[in-house]
Amino acid sequence: MWKHFKFNPHSINLSCHTDVQFNEFDRLLQLEWDRALTQGLFTFQIDNQIKQRVLDGDLHYIVELNPSRFEKRRMPYAFEHVNTPFDSNKFNFNKINEQEILFALDDEQQTDKHLVIINNSPIRYYHVLLVPDRQREQTQILTVDSLVFAFRFVLSSAHPFIYVGFNSLCGFASINHLHLHGLYMPDRIFLQTVKCSPFHPETNCYLHTLFDAEAVAFEIKHIEELDRITRCIHKVTSYLAAASVAHNLSIVKGDSFSDLSQPVLRIFVWFRQPNIGAKPVDRCNLACLEMSGYVFLRYEEVFHDISETELREKINALALPLKEQQKIKDDIKTLLDQEI
Repeated sequence: MWKHFKFNPHSINLSCHTDVQFNEFDRLLQLEWDRALTQGLFTFQIDNQIKQRVLDGDLHYIVELNPSRFEKRRMPYAFEHVNTPFDSNKFNFNKINEQEILFALDDEQQTDKHLVIINNSPIRYYHVLLVPDRQREQTQILTVDSLVFAFRFVLSSAHPFIYVGFNSLCGFASINHLHLHGLYMPDRIFLQTVKCSPFHPETNCYLHTLFDAEAVAFEIKHIEELDRITRCIHKVTSYLAAASVAHNLSIVKGDSFSDLSQPVLRIFVWFRQPNIGAKPVDRCNLACLEMSGYVFLRYEEVFHDISETELREKINALALPLKEQQKIKDDIKTLLDQEI
């Protein structure tokens, strides 16, 4: 049976400006990940010294070269709809080797509720998947419980650049079984400090308009706000899923949108053009990580010549038509009004 880690709401650090540090949670994650590596559970031997660039420009995009992630991973499934029924005949997390489970972020009475498992084709060292209630065979649509799991994962770590992300179907998710990605960013990303404008202040909601493909951004200033803001975020993601709008979500530690001196948990939800069918082999794919300031690439020539300008143009091209984007924002405001 795998190990357990119990979330402690009284021992959290939200700052993204501290030196890199690890606590008991981080040491457990890394110890168990290294154990899985020793046992040969990954599809390739990842290089801990992979090539890295920081792109010129205001956003300081971090780019890393990882061709094995593309060449040796399980073939991603093609999806036509954001809402797609669960198919038990396809790969899902009930079919994994149990040794791939690193630990559970819960107490010992909930042995299968919040599992942290390896991604066996990792993007970088210590890349994991957060899999909530796998036996329930939930589709790739966020639940309140999965959001709480994700927030607790980030809050449990002492690392300033810990990250959790989610891709909907048609938003570059490759498996239709509820999961999120967790990893340590190699450095601070722009999402942790980027300024956003007020959108719905009563629910700590702001508007991220750096790209034409916009996002709503929430902040959690203290643990007592977690449940309320989680409900608000879930209203947004449930609305997008019901409306068949592809979306991505990122969770980071960062500065408060209203007070740069206050550390908070930042949560961004982008609504975007869908990626229909098989994932293209492009210069780069655009999912939660790429929207946030980090890009991993397959081809060395792309690694050397990609620019921030190109990335901005690609993300801008994901924007929905202005009328549709405005309707989504109006609908989100109406939903958030219900939480006041």
